[in-house]
Amino acid sequence: MGASKHLSNDLKTKIIQHHGLGEGYKKLSQRFKLSVSTVRNIVRNWKTTGTVLVKARSGRPRKISERQRRRMVRTVTVNPQTSSKDLQHQLAADGVTVHRSTIQRTLHKEMLYGRVMRKKPFLCTRHKRGRLRYAKAHLDKPASFWNKVLWTDETKIELFGHNQGRYAWRKKNTAFQEKHLLPTVKFGGGSIMLWGCVSSAGTGNLVKVEGRIDSSQYQQILENNVQESVTKLKLRRGWIFQQDNDPKHCSKSTKAFMQRNKYNILEWPSQSPDLNIIENVWCALKRAVHARKPSNLTELEMICREEWSKIPPTRIQTLRSRITEVTKTIL
Repeated sequence: MGASKHLSNDLKTKIIQHHGLGEGYKKLSQRFKLSVSTVRNIVRNWKTTGTVLVKARSGRPRKISERQRRRMVRTVTVNPQTSSKDLQHQLAADGVTVHRSTIQRTLHKEMLYGRVMRKKPFLCTRHKRGRLRYAKAHLDKPASFWNKVLWTDETKIELFGHNQGRYAWRKKNTAFQEKHLLPTVKFGGGSIMLWGCVSSAGTGNLVKVEGRIDSSQYQQILENNVQESVTKLKLRRGWIFQQDNDPKHCSKSTKAFMQRNKYNILEWPSQSPDLNIIENVWCALKRAVHARKPSNLTELEMICREEWSKIPPTRIQTLRSRITEVTKTIL
């Protein structure tokens, strides 16, 4: 049987008005081109409730009970990695069969949404204490302090590796058309290792690291590039050198090198790449480089240098301005 036609409240009101003037059901049905039973029901409903408005309907009964809903919320709160399929099996054990989309809608009403988990380095108690000590010591540092910091780091850029996980709009049965494919070669097609530095004034030197970097090579990179970058970025006296706690950065020979060259080192907590603004600069560089689709390692290096020089100081200044906000998350 088809769905009944919905009548407007204005039409129902007119029917009641004419009925009040003495018109019968048959005459009203002819006037408004409705069945006699429809007119009768409208008038009868008005006499019973005093209004032509339709009461809110209860709708289809929920398959998931209130108790089951609370259990679902409790389950995902205790174990956020519980999948909707796991919850579906739990409900099936209670004799309730629902689609996973129903489970997801139920959780959405509780402001619970499935999201990709953020990746962060594993932190042991010692790391947490170090991060907390760093946060307390640097939370109230003024902008002038951070403007003196030279942020440094190394990163690896693969020829094709950054393309993993890309999406493309396509029609059915077109997955293997060339424009819908990502080029892959064994071992990512090779990669290059880069050392770079930045400050609030912009980007410093960018250096390609040959082979595996050790303490000796690291010190050579610093000797050839740090002072040059400090001059280029116009960092004043008392500038601060930042590096992470990689073994080659903390070796006895590297520490001795820094003491000879009077480096003012920023105390840095282990396992804390989230606090280093150059990590965000690396991400921006990789996106820009792979958007240009280099075809070999020589071209990859050339494009890296070009895109590095294009990074505006304003982007780094924006990252610097968020340091306090990021540091607060540790406390």
